[in-house]
Amino acid sequence: MAFDTADELHLASLDLVHFRNYDSFRLDELGYLTILVGPNAVGKTTVVEAIQLVTALESFRTSKASRLVKWGETRAHVGARLIGEARDLSVELDIKGSSRSYKLNGKTKRVADLAGLLPAVTFTPDDLHLVKGAAAARRDALDALGAQISKNFAAVRSDYAKLVKQKNRALKAEESDTYLSSIDDVLVRVGVQVLSHRMTIVERVQPYFQRFYKEISGGDERVALNYVPCWLRGDDDELARYAFDRDEALSSLESYGRAMRPVERARRRTVAGPHADDVLFLLDGRNAVHFASQGQQRCIVLAYKLAEAAAIEDAMGRKPLLLLDDVMSELDERRRAYFMEFVADDIQTFITTTNAAYFTDAMKRRARIVRLGEGPA
Repeated sequence: MAFDTADELHLASLDLVHFRNYDSFRLDELGYLTILVGPNAVGKTTVVEAIQLVTALESFRTSKASRLVKWGETRAHVGARLIGEARDLSVELDIKGSSRSYKLNGKTKRVADLAGLLPAVTFTPDDLHLVKGAAAARRDALDALGAQISKNFAAVRSDYAKLVKQKNRALKAEESDTYLSSIDDVLVRVGVQVLSHRMTIVERVQPYFQRFYKEISGGDERVALNYVPCWLRGDDDELARYAFDRDEALSSLESYGRAMRPVERARRRTVAGPHADDVLFLLDGRNAVHFASQGQQRCIVLAYKLAEAAAIEDAMGRKPLLLLDDVMSELDERRRAYFMEFVADDIQTFITTTNAAYFTDAMKRRARIVRLGEGPA
């Protein structure tokens, strides 16, 4: 099936060399829907991970480049061809030791240069624990989305991470309060930029999240995303959506940082800042951690993932790839059907599964089915 939007790119082919468990692997002639079928441990997830690395420019499995290289080899390569009506691009990722390097049409590029070229939304079984999981997972999900939508956010987040590392080193070295305050002067300003970007992303995602949840659940519950800065965390009795301007955020973070200085010295690490913020899912105004059933949690995560895709299209004017790694077995028939209706024929999607029976005959007829190992048909 042809892709018919001039401004949008799609993944036309993928090549792997010494990547994870593969000596070599190639996918080509890719259309809107590709289903990778096979038993566990044959490399289905590895293919999805490789696609994510040349689109979203990160791995949902590891942050360590060395783990991407096949055991016994010294380097790995991922190549992708991205095609649009007026563009034909080659993206290459080379991995050696602990380093990753990218090329676009043969020219070396920074990750920031490639951000947003072909965005992607990834959905894995681990994401189903997003509601009740650690706050870090929810922050990371929001940041991953923000980095694809805004190159500026990616740069600000990187600057902030460096400042936190600098302050942690100073705390471990038991530097003076004067020195720590000089770091805090910059950390607070950059931290508020991170916080502001995140709240903007929440506002982009919010209406889509609420709409998709209502459609998926078929219920009357109201859901919301609630961004909670570090100085307001821990109060589940007051879960109103917090609103404050930049000056208020600066003042609050400065005050909280001063109050937490003794705690930071005792723990020898930075505890005040957006790296300690949280993103909560609310169900009828209450923290879903405590009040959502397992079914409601799955509806929440599914709605959030679809909202990510919609927010990317809204912000960038192009549809992302959908990368669904072994989630069909985790969803009931109704939720699988809703997801497939969303995928339809206008968003390029890659799905891994151990069982092709999850898909209707009509869906299989329009899909490129790639069988790895001896998975059930």
